[in-house]
This record gives sequence, structure tokens and C-alpha cells, in this order.
Amino acid sequence: MGKQAPEQTPALKQSRPGRGRLFWLKAAVGSGLFTGFSPLAPATVTSLFTLVPVWYLHHWPVGHAAAVVLVFSVGVPIATVLEKHWGPDPGRVTIDEIAGTLLTFLLLPGLTVWSLFIGFAFWRFFDIVKLPFIDRSQRLPGGWGIMTDDILAGICANLVMQALLRIGPRLIPALDSILLA
Repeated sequence: MGKQAPEQTPALKQSRPGRGRLFWLKAAVGSGLFTGFSPLAPATVTSLFTLVPVWYLHHWPVGHAAAVVLVFSVGVPIATVLEKHWGPDPGRVTIDEIAGTLLTFLLLPGLTVWSLFIGFAFWRFFDIVKLPFIDRSQRLPGGWGIMTDDILAGICANLVMQALLRIGPRLIPALDSILLA
């Protein structure tokens, strides 16, 4: 009937590599099942959704560690591909937030709703503030830079939580009932 817009012509669709089903799958994984498309704070939204698997994985340390390794291993190549399509360190790519959130809670001595909330706050703090060594890691090429800064932020948040949960109750006994109850 009418004239097709250039972007709707089959020839142009075929000439745009990476826009098929495989790209859609990479976009789904790389954006945290599309939570990265949230109009407000996509990294925070993805991190909040990641607290659900964290809650279940903390009872299974080997599976939790495997999840961190798997997300990082898958995240680097996917983030590299998505960065080529969406530009440098695109906000939609939030698989790095998944890895950082998972790492924040890895091997903690106990997990309560309070410690989950506090760990989340520390994780977001380190991810947003970006200490100098975390900030420098973003200069790594492609997906390595996207993923590594969040891994380092997750390590920092994990170390703070380890200290808070292991040493905090000895220094301030009231913390024991709040953090580890």
C-alpha cells in the first residue's frame, strides 16, 4: 500500500548485524532481564531484583560463588557486544550490577533482612562513589571495564559487610540481634 520507511525494508534489516534473535537474547541477559531499561536508576533497579537470588543463594556458598563466576564470565563478552551497539558503558547494561550485588553478599556469616538492606546500601555506595582504583578499572577495554569496576565495588562492599557482621557484634553486642538474628 504505502511506501515502507527505510528502516523497515528487509534489505536494511539484514545489513544491520547483531539485531536478530541472538542480539535480543544478549540484550535480555546484559540488561538484567530488561531491568536495565528502567527509566529511573536502572542499576539500582537491577540490584534490587538481584537481592531475590542473593537471599536464596546465601544458604549455598558453592552455588553462590559459581553464580558470581558465571555472571562475570558471561557478562564480559555480552557487555562488549552491547557496548558496540549502545555506546561506551551504556546504562542499559546492568549485568555488571548483578555480578557486583552477588559478590557483595558472598560468604557472609548470616543474612537477615537488615543485613541485606545494609549490604545493598554499601554496594550502591561503592558502585556510585567509585574509589580511585575502581574508577581506573573502567578504562579496561570493552566488557572488561564495564564488569571489573562493579566486581571491585562488590569486593569493597563485601569486605565492609564481613567486618560489620564478624567484628561489629563483638564491639557492639546490640548489633548481634539486629544483623545476625
